Amino acid sequence: MTFHVEPQTIFLTLAGSQAHGTATQGSDVDLRGVCVAPLQSRLRLFSSFEQYEGPLEAGLERTIRPRLEAHATAVHGLNIKVECVVFDIAKFIKLCAEANPNALEILFADEADWMLETRAWRRLHTNRHQFLTKKVQQTFLGYAMAQLKKIKSHRSWLLAPPTKKPNREDFGLSAAQSALSGDDQNRIEQSIAEKLRTYGIDDIDMPKHARVAVHERMEGFMRDFLAVPSQPLDAIARTVATHALRLPADVVSGLTAEKKYRAAMKQWDSYQAWQSQRNPRRAELEQRHGYDTKHAMHLVRLMRMGLEALQHGELLVRRPDAAELRAIRDGAMSFDELTALARTIQVEIETAARLTKLPDDVDREAVEALAYEMMMTAARE
Repeated sequence: MTFHVEPQTIFLTLAGSQAHGTATQGSDVDLRGVCVAPLQSRLRLFSSFEQYEGPLEAGLERTIRPRLEAHATAVHGLNIKVECVVFDIAKFIKLCAEANPNALEILFADEADWMLETRAWRRLHTNRHQFLTKKVQQTFLGYAMAQLKKIKSHRSWLLAPPTKKPNREDFGLSAAQSALSGDDQNRIEQSIAEKLRTYGIDDIDMPKHARVAVHERMEGFMRDFLAVPSQPLDAIARTVATHALRLPADVVSGLTAEKKYRAAMKQWDSYQAWQSQRNPRRAELEQRHGYDTKHAMHLVRLMRMGLEALQHGELLVRRPDAAELRAIRDGAMSFDELTALARTIQVEIETAARLTKLPDDVDREAVEALAYEMMMTAARE
């Protein structure tokens, strides 16, 4: 970066728990903002600026300090930790057009949490609703399902922690490396992956969110048709692909064993990292309740925000259900109650997506024009 972010910043807001209304006395302060990079920086050949991450620049800190100190919850986090991320306008608008939840939360942040605003930001904020599209079904639900996957992985480690590092012999492999070189294995795996792709819809010209929806329906049909869960379904598809490629049986069995061994090693490494990096307070909550309740809070919040956007065309960042979300974080729900709630909201999201008045995608020409106007206006000033 070859310029100071401070004079180019057009917006700064609280983010995370401070913006959701779920902050506690021990919550730190997350700030997110938008700047308009100077034209000379935007036109550089060998480096580009997309975002700034780091401490709050001194000038910005002086500007927003009074608002931070006047904020009901953020004031308590100033001496804990203050983190700042400022996106360039081009990247920010593109993320919003893709229905990225983190970007949309900045665009729709409650005005009570704004720390710095400008006329240029007001121009963008006035047009915020044109960035709400049917894509929110996939992005917010996708982020939520990622939380659920983490919850389930961590829960499995809590209930049955791995006792030893996997070794090759556990999977019927010799202690020495495979007879096939790593390059040979990768080439064969690539051929299998390419064959699997031909069975799917990745090459069909359709919006990504539509492709994801069609893929989910196709997978659901196959699960029902074959009466198998997702994991065996993947194995069946792989068996079909290897048969179609006419791979020798010993090669297939060896590759399958290697694949299982690598997956087990990846799980072991993830478990070791989780053990060493866990926040002590969060670890205590996990131990007490049997699952990661902070992830659970984010899971429910994300799903509800996506549902509200589809139903009402609005994104509520400062949560009206903040008290309930804090209770979930504190362990008010059992794991079974949480997963049941997630299933219920997912069905509601799927129904809302069919009935929503939101457009399939943004008006790209209008978004391009808005971004161009903001960048050129900043370049002239």
